[in-house]
Amino acid sequence: MKSKEYMAGLFDRAAGTYERVGVPFFGPVAAELVRRAAPAPGEHVLDAGCGTGASLVPAAQAVGPTGRVVGLDLAPGMVMAAAAEIERHGLGQATVLLGDAERAEELLPGERFDVVLAGMMLYFLPDPAAAVRSMAGLLRPGGRLAASLLVRSSPAEAELLGLVGRALEPYASDAGSAPFQHTLGGPEELTRLLEEGGLREAGCADVVFEVTVEAGQVWDWLWSAARRAALETIPEPLRPEARAALEASLPQEPFVLERTVRYATGRL
Repeated sequence: MKSKEYMAGLFDRAAGTYERVGVPFFGPVAAELVRRAAPAPGEHVLDAGCGTGASLVPAAQAVGPTGRVVGLDLAPGMVMAAAAEIERHGLGQATVLLGDAERAEELLPGERFDVVLAGMMLYFLPDPAAAVRSMAGLLRPGGRLAASLLVRSSPAEAELLGLVGRALEPYASDAGSAPFQHTLGGPEELTRLLEEGGLREAGCADVVFEVTVEAGQVWDWLWSAARRAALETIPEPLRPEARAALEASLPQEPFVLERTVRYATGRL
């Protein structure tokens, strides 16, 4: 099992290219998370595992200048990128801190939130149940928690990742895999996780996002997020050769991938 420190380092290294390789996915997924959480003007929002700010920015726009949004992330590069996004959008009501969402009460003593967002992060944690309990403890009475997880690959994505694994087998084991700590695959499991965290009215809904990846983008796409963990096991001098081998093995037609994201919501 990977430690939090390992995952923080992985995403720190990915921060410079995260969602910047011409394959939009995390932005639309985050916008839908914020829509489902429905932060209102004047409310306070905690964005746990805020990454580069994909959820933080629309949440801050939703609460307006009378609200407050705090982003937390363990990866320094992600924090820097989110801070730049806050400044670029002129969002004085938003701030971002380096820290662990499970220790948010120590970082933000006495503060309570109307909404907690946990976008695409629970399955990277060693103990997601403890994380949900901690985040639920930061909610005001009646506050909402909204989480998202990638739960199912389409046949087209499974085919692509299979091609990646075979092409890179001489260079890396499990190429194309992601370092998930937990699958949290079933809606019942995710709903139970929220209920055990003290939330009521827990429920899930699946949304399918279509992603188009060109053959020449596949390496950069994998490198830009969690799947870079497998590529990093390739010795650096061999990476150009491995990339060339991968691209030579892929058909030139774009891969159109349907990626299913599960949204879970609950109320304190």
